[in-house]
Amino acid sequence: MSQMPVNQPVPQHEVIEVDHHASGVKCDGGNGVLGHPAVYYAFDGKPTVTCLYCDRIFVRK
Repeated sequence: MSQMPVNQPVPQHEVIEVDHHASGVKCDGGNGVLGHPAVYYAFDGKPTVTCLYCDRIFVRK
């Protein structure tokens, strides 16, 4: 049975601010061909959305 490493830093997710009038965002993971397929997310009244591929967090400012 393997053990989880102790005292490892929690990975930080990239937070991207977008205009408060934006109704949605497009995410492709950045990094060109090293990113992920383009996906689109709607805010649907929420202040944030999180990409299901790369965990980027988009925040309406």
